[in-house]
Amino acid sequence: MLSLVAQWRQSGQTQKEFCSFHGIKVCTLGYWIKRSSEQEDQGRFTEIRPSMDQKRKIEVIYPNGVRVSTDGDLSLITKLIHIY
Repeated sequence: MLSLVAQWRQSGQTQKEFCSFHGIKVCTLGYWIKRSSEQEDQGRFTEIRPSMDQKRKIEVIYPNGVRVSTDGDLSLITKLIHIY
């Protein structure tokens, strides 16, 4: 279904027109549009800039679900990112 979302985005059609042509429900396409947006967000890194006077717990979550935490040691996080 994600390929249909990509086709819809390139088609220039409204969701209703696209769904009518492909024989699917508008709510089904809407669901997959939302899911595709969530997947796009999961693959992005977010820049963090901790203040030098505070140590905070930092957690990195890889796309495969693996979680790595540290007490704020950015050199460790850098090493772990390069391993992946």
